[in-house]
Amino acid sequence: MLKTVRVPPQFEPLFEQAQEYVGRFFAERQDSPEHARIEVFGQRYMLVRARSMSVEFFEMIQRLYSDKGEVEARSVARSLLFDIAHAMGLSDARDFAERMNLEDPIAKLSAGPIHFAHAGWAFVDISADSRPSPDENFYLLYDHPYSFECDSWMGAGKRTDFPVCVMNAGYSSGWCEASFDVPLVSAEILCRAKGDEHCRFIMAHPAHIEAHIQAYFQAQPDHAHDTRGYEIPGFFSRKKQEDELRSREEQYRGIFESGTNALLILSGDGRIVQANPAASQLFRCPAEALAGSELAGLITDPGFFPRFHETIQAQGSYNAEQTGVARDGHRYHLEIRGSRFRFQNVDHLLAIVTDITEQKLAQLALRAAHDELEGRVRDRTAELERVNGQLTLVNEKLVTARDSAIDASKAKSAFLANMTHELRTPLNAIIGYSELIEEESHEAATMNLGDIGKIRAAARHLLALIDDILDVSKIEAGKMEIYAESFELRELLDEVVATIQPLVDRNHNTLKIELGANHGLGLSLGLLHTDRTKLKQVALNLLSNACKFTHEGEVGLVVRRVRAAGTEWLHLEVHDSGIGIASERLEELFQPFRQADESTTRKYGGTGLGLSISRHYCQMMHGSIQAHSAPGVGSTFTVRIPVDMRTPLRTRSSPAPSDAL
Repeated sequence: MLKTVRVPPQFEPLFEQAQEYVGRFFAERQDSPEHARIEVFGQRYMLVRARSMSVEFFEMIQRLYSDKGEVEARSVARSLLFDIAHAMGLSDARDFAERMNLEDPIAKLSAGPIHFAHAGWAFVDISADSRPSPDENFYLLYDHPYSFECDSWMGAGKRTDFPVCVMNAGYSSGWCEASFDVPLVSAEILCRAKGDEHCRFIMAHPAHIEAHIQAYFQAQPDHAHDTRGYEIPGFFSRKKQEDELRSREEQYRGIFESGTNALLILSGDGRIVQANPAASQLFRCPAEALAGSELAGLITDPGFFPRFHETIQAQGSYNAEQTGVARDGHRYHLEIRGSRFRFQNVDHLLAIVTDITEQKLAQLALRAAHDELEGRVRDRTAELERVNGQLTLVNEKLVTARDSAIDASKAKSAFLANMTHELRTPLNAIIGYSELIEEESHEAATMNLGDIGKIRAAARHLLALIDDILDVSKIEAGKMEIYAESFELRELLDEVVATIQPLVDRNHNTLKIELGANHGLGLSLGLLHTDRTKLKQVALNLLSNACKFTHEGEVGLVVRRVRAAGTEWLHLEVHDSGIGIASERLEELFQPFRQADESTTRKYGGTGLGLSISRHYCQMMHGSIQAHSAPGVGSTFTVRIPVDMRTPLRTRSSPAPSDAL
């Protein structure tokens, strides 16, 4: 039967066994006052008055830390008591397990509450909601009736506003941590010393205890008003805080001593309390000599420190440039930054002083160079403005000259157009009358028919020349238009062949015509939709040139339809076996009034307008014309235009497909 602990029924057999172990342990007790010894199970114990470890300890710490305030003093006392008790619980649990030969963690843990009661700490009442698992999920909810700490406060007539059973929490969590080898911490959430019904504790892993406490109060809303003053202790937190503080002080001291900027700690009246080695080097004075002296002695401006102090008080910081002077009279340009500084628990000012003499001199030199450069830029700008003015005048003259040239070109085109119209009328009359005379001569046989034929041929040649000049004038004036229509390609070719055949026969040439598919496409000639008249004129111009420059040779015409880049094209090729042209002169053939050379003009005649007009026509029909030739071999002219001008090309300015087709 359990007498020293209260646990849920399912745990009673286990704790009855632990009660037997602990009872046997404390039964072996011997008191020997003459030797100042109290022995339990072969080990020396000592008695400690309960109130001295609780109420009076808190009062002593309160007096020692009176300058820190009541809350800080109370926190120090609780931290010390918890850490001591936690260490004692760890040690006692390990020693008890070793002496009683306990290996099972549950057996070790169950001995703790019973040992607790025998040692006079408190009686333990474990809640059925507890889950004592040997891992981070450990959770123990328990009460301490008869807690020595709570009884001490209540016996002294003290009423608190915080839980006082700190050593109970530390000892019990230390014992359980040693048993399960899991970090554990305990916090008292209710305490009879502050008016609660129970001294109640929650023990858990440090990472989860806060969540367990919050969950408990959410599940027990009646206790929500009793949550004031509870604290989750940290192990030896005061020691850690002191170590951290000491470490920070060492770091700050290292920074202060090794800083490259001069650092001055100042009192409120402007005296130097401490100076680092960099300040000693800057002001050429030992740090010991700087300490106690006034900052005003190092700055040339006598009103500096009052402004420095007032600015920091008002704004929290200071940043400005000053002129400093060393003890030997050497002067510097300084940048001074300042802020508040807590030193030895007293408010001070910190001045960070940087020597910017070199930067200042460099700035002055840079400003002088900048001023000089600005002067040069102004001079250069004035010169550029003068040159720009001259260029503007020249440009205006060029624009005027260009406009005059354009006007002259338009006047020339207008003149040529008017003159060709004027010349066409009498030439048509000459041709008509020559034909009438020729007919009458056949009847009367009174005139030389050869001479009349020459008159008619010369008149027709002059009429063709005038037509070419008229076309060139329209092209230059931008008045040439395209008239697209649908027509049969074969009909157009028949007309071209019928027209050119007499010229082929006159020069004893052979006309070879090839109609058909390309690359096996097998497309028929079919319909075209383009400018019929201009396409016919291009074909006649090319065939006429081929016949004119070929004697007793071959003139060929190849016509086919091909597809490339999503568009269907007409491919028209004219080749001959005539005199040929040097490759470097080919491009000149497409310029107005240009032929291969002057001898060609004298020997074969012509104006050089046909190819120029043909190129313009091909471009207007969204196509192209190319030439290949070699002297003595012959020439080939290739025309490519879309079969249907209504079909949009990918880019209207794109050239027709190349010979790769």
